[in-house]
Amino acid sequence: MSVRLWGVVLFRGGGGDSIKVLYQKTDQFSQFDSQVKKAKKIFEKEHPGKKVDLQPISAQESDYKTKLSLAQRSPETAPDVLVQDSDSLQADADAGYLYNIKPFVDKWEDWNKNYIATAKKIGTGRDGVYGVPVDTDTRVIWYNKHVFDKAGIPVPWQPHTWQDLLDTAATIKAKVPGVVPMNMFVGTSVGEGTSMQSFYQLLYGTKQRDKALMDVKTGKWTIGSQGFKDSLNFLKTIYDKGYAPTPAQAQDVNIGGTISMDWLPNDKIGFTLDGSWLPSTWIKGGPKEWPDYEKTLGAALFPSKTGAKPEYVTSSGGWTLAVGGKSKKPELAFEFIKLLGNKDFSLEKDIKEAKIAVRSDVAKDPKYLATNAFTEITTKALDYTHVRPSVSEYPKVSAEIQKATEQVVTGGMSVDEAAKAYDQAVTGIVGQDKVATRE
Repeated sequence: MSVRLWGVVLFRGGGGDSIKVLYQKTDQFSQFDSQVKKAKKIFEKEHPGKKVDLQPISAQESDYKTKLSLAQRSPETAPDVLVQDSDSLQADADAGYLYNIKPFVDKWEDWNKNYIATAKKIGTGRDGVYGVPVDTDTRVIWYNKHVFDKAGIPVPWQPHTWQDLLDTAATIKAKVPGVVPMNMFVGTSVGEGTSMQSFYQLLYGTKQRDKALMDVKTGKWTIGSQGFKDSLNFLKTIYDKGYAPTPAQAQDVNIGGTISMDWLPNDKIGFTLDGSWLPSTWIKGGPKEWPDYEKTLGAALFPSKTGAKPEYVTSSGGWTLAVGGKSKKPELAFEFIKLLGNKDFSLEKDIKEAKIAVRSDVAKDPKYLATNAFTEITTKALDYTHVRPSVSEYPKVSAEIQKATEQVVTGGMSVDEAAKAYDQAVTGIVGQDKVATRE
């Protein structure tokens, strides 16, 4: 069992014949827990005398990463296998928390034959491979047709500019009282969800496009851009006008689950920007089974600010299976990862969690293609995607974005003040030589 000391969870160490696996488990994301339990039985049968010690961390994303980081600091509590978010992959590799598995994947036939090249980038760091991608994702707008019908908004619906979003929200507010018109995540409570499920769709739709956050070719972060201010101002507008949840609701760490498990199924919200995985909440066996979700919901791509080409914007990240940097059994740990990464497990995971395939053989499988009514549009979104930078400074920069959004929607700072504070913070994080002013 894990023991608690001064509010910190300390995980039990693994024995000499066992590997310890740490992963996230929540009410909203419980499918992987059942899958990894199945893999444990298969692995132990195929490796007599070896044991897999599963240690799920029941926490939302930010808390999961904090507890995982604490566990990684000591050889006694560090995992052999862990589920690692790609946003902190390079930072954790630099800290010695992740094992360079490049020698392993180079000899792995599946890796060289079936893993999609762009997907491999999710687990690739500056100087090696630190994770096997288990999925990738996109972000789209999920809208409730019942609410749209009451508001007199025709469906299917596809906004083409930011103004279209505002006009739709205004119509819902005026014609469907008591319903939250729209949601875009803000603040620090939902952590990376604010950056990936909200802010980047705005930022990458402004003038600088691919360079709006960082120029990956030069390695320089963008500061001083009007697009950053415009993105903050859009969020401020939807909260000031009452189109979005209240600031207090927005700062609830469980806001994402509230929307997907209550507001959308019960016609309490018009539309929300969220991940391609959302249908996994409602499918049979999901945490909130909703038989009519495919009939009730529609999905739309997120528009660029003015509709300028490329007309739409999305962001992609992904989670990986990694070997812990302090593991004394990296080869055995990687064997478990290979099992979880095979076609059968990958196909099952992508279907149950409504994730986008990272294996080419899964992407072509008829069962995958028939996952749900939204697979086509969430996969199409990949044509417009932006992959977050896989550099060690990224998590700190992302945290500053979250702070900036929180400040403007709560009234703590003006848009100009929050943008200036962000510019100063980023410069302090990465250094003056790694920033560039782009208007």
